[in-house]
Amino acid sequence: MPIRVKSVSGTRTLSVVRGSGTNSKDRHVRAFQIASLELERTRRMREYQAARDRVKALTERLHEVDALIAKIRAELGTPDPVGGEKPAAPARRQTIRYG
Repeated sequence: MPIRVKSVSGTRTLSVVRGSGTNSKDRHVRAFQIASLELERTRRMREYQAARDRVKALTERLHEVDALIAKIRAELGTPDPVGGEKPAAPARRQTIRYG
């Protein structure tokens, strides 16, 4: 078998050999996509943490409000409807008629 001599037209360039690999012409596009996704992930994590902190603050404030309501009810001597006791039915309305 004779050895085939490669001509200029038969020689493959690096872009053909590595066309779809890590050295392809769209490598910068993939790097940009990765960077964009990392930025989005960072932003979403900050949003998530801010929302979680906000929910925690709201929950704490609700507990404070419930404690204040219970304290005021205790001072007034009224039952706490949250504790299982229902408030008494309202008395029948009295209508004042003039005339």
